[in-house]
Amino acid sequence: MFRWINLVVTVGIDLAAKPINPTGFAIWSDGFVKVFTVYTDLEIISLCLRVYPHLIAMDAPLTFSQGYREADKALMQMGIRVFPPNFISELVFRAMRLKARLGNVIEVFPGAFYKILKIKEEDLEKFVIFLNKPQSKHEVDAVACALTAAMTLEGKTEAVGKKGEKIIIPRKDAMPPLPKMKRDELLLL
Repeated sequence: MFRWINLVVTVGIDLAAKPINPTGFAIWSDGFVKVFTVYTDLEIISLCLRVYPHLIAMDAPLTFSQGYREADKALMQMGIRVFPPNFISELVFRAMRLKARLGNVIEVFPGAFYKILKIKEEDLEKFVIFLNKPQSKHEVDAVACALTAAMTLEGKTEAVGKKGEKIIIPRKDAMPPLPKMKRDELLLL
């Protein structure tokens, strides 16, 4: 068991619609990232309880709608492709259940992170120090989610959409935070 002490901690979750499919999970703390592949809601909740994140960013709609929401339309106007919530309803309902259990959760979209900041997935190593190397696209996207949460805490994001169904995206003039310490300065218990 580990706990990150006296540090800003965010969690990124690239949620799968069904617990039988892999969900990417990333813990970001002052530039250090640890990634996991998890499956069940219990695994997700347990990991969040172990690290006490300041903010959780989830790649999944947190509100249901028939068709596209205003937030989805705003992303599409930026050239970012999204699915309407009713097309991925199983994912939406799982995300809504998790948000109810976890609390401080924002909706994010890794595709918006990459496109707005003009960052390629393979370039994430410029912004974080990996404690373990991502083994899947799900884990990589979870890192983008965690970085979006960190940027939110630093006031480097904006919300698109109407109240109650907002998607948080990076501001065009912002960049993700860089590591604030060296690898050997991280306290792991």
